[in-house]
Amino acid sequence: MTLAARRNLLAVVLDTLVPASAGFPGAGAIALDHVLAVAAGAPEIDALLSGGLAAIEDAARAVGDAGLAPLDQDRRERVLRGVEQSHPVFFDALVHHAYDGYYSHPAIVARLGLEPGPLHPRGHRVAAERPPDLSRVTTRGPLYRRV
Repeated sequence: MTLAARRNLLAVVLDTLVPASAGFPGAGAIALDHVLAVAAGAPEIDALLSGGLAAIEDAARAVGDAGLAPLDQDRRERVLRGVEQSHPVFFDALVHHAYDGYYSHPAIVARLGLEPGPLHPRGHRVAAERPPDLSRVTTRGPLYRRV
């Protein structure tokens, strides 16, 4: 599968998982680059993604000759449910990374009415704590045999 075909198929899959609705964009537009970046940074995720996308394409071609993209939303969901059953590890990873990329995106965070960015520091005071007393541990000495 070419890189362009992989991107296109993944965008359709992501839009099926999180379709555009109520003013929110679909995950294909928001989470695509995140999922691809995660796969590019971890060979095991990349292999899992490649195998899973091939399984989706095979399952979609069994339903219709043209693949997943031309199918309506209900038929896409049926194809993905079948792949979820046959490739659960892939599907769990896909959903995890898709949701992570979607719901952490600044546009979605702002659309949800939240403030993008880290939770701290925004004026929240963190109480100063005294470090624990480790004198008993340090006086005990090493618990291993020196070689």
